[in-house]
Amino acid sequence: MQHLKKMKRSRIGCLWVLITLLPSIASAEWQSAASLSSSVESNALRNYKSYSDIVTEGSLSVAHQWNWPSWKGNLSYTLNAISFADLAEYNYHLHTFGATAEHPLAHNGWLRGGVQAKIRRDREIYNLLDYNEFEAFLEAKIPHEKPLTTYTGYTIRKRHYTMLDELDNWEHLVYGRLSVPFSDGTTVNLLSDVGYKKYVMPISSSSSSNGAGVGQWVTTARLSRPIAERLGLMVYGRSRINFGDDELFVSGLSTNHVSENDLYDDRYSYQSSEYGTMLSRQLPYAVTLRAGYDYADKRFQQPAFDLAGNALSNASARIDKESRWWCKVEKRFTSAGNILFNLYGKYQWVQNDSNDDYYQYRASVVTAGIDVEF
Repeated sequence: MQHLKKMKRSRIGCLWVLITLLPSIASAEWQSAASLSSSVESNALRNYKSYSDIVTEGSLSVAHQWNWPSWKGNLSYTLNAISFADLAEYNYHLHTFGATAEHPLAHNGWLRGGVQAKIRRDREIYNLLDYNEFEAFLEAKIPHEKPLTTYTGYTIRKRHYTMLDELDNWEHLVYGRLSVPFSDGTTVNLLSDVGYKKYVMPISSSSSSNGAGVGQWVTTARLSRPIAERLGLMVYGRSRINFGDDELFVSGLSTNHVSENDLYDDRYSYQSSEYGTMLSRQLPYAVTLRAGYDYADKRFQQPAFDLAGNALSNASARIDKESRWWCKVEKRFTSAGNILFNLYGKYQWVQNDSNDDYYQYRASVVTAGIDVEF
């Protein structure tokens, strides 16, 4: 245990050293950013066992930009790391490499394309979660007659698991967004995206020889507007509808720290109705206070189980009703050399009511963090 704590302190120390070194390479062509946060969590794994822990999350990113008369390009690298104080077997790091090119269009529009690669590596005990991922995307911002603006895009993604070939998949995403601002400060955004994930290998005996696929159509309506001086309100509603084959039986776990993985909170593993609201208040001394509530009614195709692993006779499928209350206070300031700092503290209370006993839980999270941009 002492050895693990020393390793954790060493990693945090390295992050702070890199944060202090990043300003030395900052320039008009170079951009860099770093973040570090620590959370005291009453239920770090989001299940009935309620393991408490202190979770540290850190990220470092460096990007180089080129500007030409009609194009600009960007190369970037980002490192994300998650570290648990006691549950160290869940630690992992994620490397992201990206390249983008952007061409300006009339009326502040743009056409952007790029490629991205991700590499995730876990501790040996959970290395079945390791993957390599590659994607390419093309997106555009298309202004119309005032005040309308349209955004649209397409992404193709391939993920390969180093230990679980049966989870290898191709994913296609198409999205569109319409933004409508009004003279009183109200903005309405209508969003829609369609995703389809095709598994390379069959996932069950009933699957075809070409594997199985599942799709999801997501529609979102969001409204934001000022309701008083320095006080704003945002409300949203969202619907998820699946089509195609059944999702993977192992999908649909609910944790926040490993959400970059198909096995945890996979968007294709459930259909849902969601809504939420947020109040934002600007305070003196460049302090912002936000508070919000989010709710999701998730309906899975997989059956609900008791803690012994037996399917419940009175329930045909797992149903989760997740509520999340949160508040966040943050202060932004700029130091010498135009280095932007954002200090914040956040509290969350999560309540998940499920007919599957394993996912019946409560969780509180207290977080303190810092973001730095150069």
